[in-house]
Amino acid sequence: MKPRLVRLGCLTAAVFVVILVAWAFLSGPRHPVALIRVLDAAGNPVAGAVITPDGLRTKPGSYSSGHYLWRSVPEWPVNDPVSTDVDGYARVSYPQYVFERIETGEISFSVRHPAYVPDRPFRTVTTRPPSGAPWRVWVDYLGNRLRRRAFVSRPDSVVLQKGAILLLSVRPDPAVAKDAPLFAQVSGQISAESSFWIRPKQGVVSTRQLAPGPQKVRAVQFDSNGWAWFSDVIGVTAVAGQTNEVVTDLKRGVLVHGKLDATVPRPIDNGRVVAHVWPPGGEPRDAPPQWHAWTAIRSDGTFDIGPLPAGVLEIVALCNGFVSTKGPGPSRQMRYPQKHVLGTNDVNITMGLEPTASLEVQVLDDQGNALKDARVSAWPNVLYGEWAATLLTGDCYNMADRIREGPAAKLGAWWLKVPDFNATSDASGLAVLRNLPVEVSEFGVEHARFALPAVVTPGGDKRRQAAVTLKAGQTNRVVIRLEPRDKSPIRHY
Repeated sequence: MKPRLVRLGCLTAAVFVVILVAWAFLSGPRHPVALIRVLDAAGNPVAGAVITPDGLRTKPGSYSSGHYLWRSVPEWPVNDPVSTDVDGYARVSYPQYVFERIETGEISFSVRHPAYVPDRPFRTVTTRPPSGAPWRVWVDYLGNRLRRRAFVSRPDSVVLQKGAILLLSVRPDPAVAKDAPLFAQVSGQISAESSFWIRPKQGVVSTRQLAPGPQKVRAVQFDSNGWAWFSDVIGVTAVAGQTNEVVTDLKRGVLVHGKLDATVPRPIDNGRVVAHVWPPGGEPRDAPPQWHAWTAIRSDGTFDIGPLPAGVLEIVALCNGFVSTKGPGPSRQMRYPQKHVLGTNDVNITMGLEPTASLEVQVLDDQGNALKDARVSAWPNVLYGEWAATLLTGDCYNMADRIREGPAAKLGAWWLKVPDFNATSDASGLAVLRNLPVEVSEFGVEHARFALPAVVTPGGDKRRQAAVTLKAGQTNRVVIRLEPRDKSPIRHY
């Protein structure tokens, strides 16, 4: 009788353990969590540092070279800012997969604290081999973990540095009201983060978070009409804990009066022009203070864009049926901006344009039937300064708004969205993309139940993209056949 009771007790205990383990897994976090620690240069924990995740990289292999921006999709956690506790720790949730079954290996995030230089590091969040990895990979992994006597992988700590102090002021100008707030731009900074700049007194802007080393800075101020005035871009050598005082003058921003060349039929419909200005003598790769603006093109083909600072102007335009001709640049896959040099006077320019192409995509399911509600998209890129690539005329924001309004600035209705480059198939399976530059050589298709068959790229990875060759000024046609989404998900191995 006793052995039976013992066996029953052991069975009950085993069932309880199984239930407990299952409960632990099912009630745990939906997404993996990285425990990020922030320290100062002396190794002390930094409490109250704000961490905002913004991107991912995959585990080592064919896919690890890309950087994927954080997406707002149901299967990803929301990248809300989190603050470090008294021990310097913050828990950051991240998606298990970057896409399909390609697993996350690194995350990128910004780290901000009023007393330190902002940072934007990458950190490895897991060293575990991807699912399906060969046994030799697992042997190497386990051997390394045993040698380190640890099976829990934590990201390396983030070490924040004390910054230099910058006091920037401008000499009074009668054209600008004395009580107008002063703004500033510094190397590597895109907008006016609320915790970075302070205004200790009228006509002065300051920061204690300037990164040590060579930096470039520019003052910006707006007159009563909202027009921007700019200082020259000034170089300083920052030293942690030391104060750099800069006093400078302002010059009125210039206006570019533009028009499209006569080859484009009037009236112009759906026209937009985007301008990007690099400072004189600055290397784009060093992220010097830069300026960005956009505007709509009038029906008669004219536009005015400004105010803009002195420097190298790069400008692109798009309207129904036409795109600005390529500026100088070696890549056949990119659309380069046209270039002009801006000084202190307003300028007149004429933009050359060339015909775009249309693409009709007939979407079929795996049985060859017309497929409705498939989202077809292309992504022609423009390359600024041989350094920064983005969607052609998708970057419709004004730097003036971003500086004055800070993080709350609205970036514009067309930011990262160009309606011409996206279409949804109708009941007949037809989707039409318009205004495509001829360098577009591929497009993608998304659907709730179907996907493009994966193809192997020259780099050895797999992508769900369809190839196409476009002819300008024509409607190009292609038929594609999809497969069920779960038929062959992309994996590391």
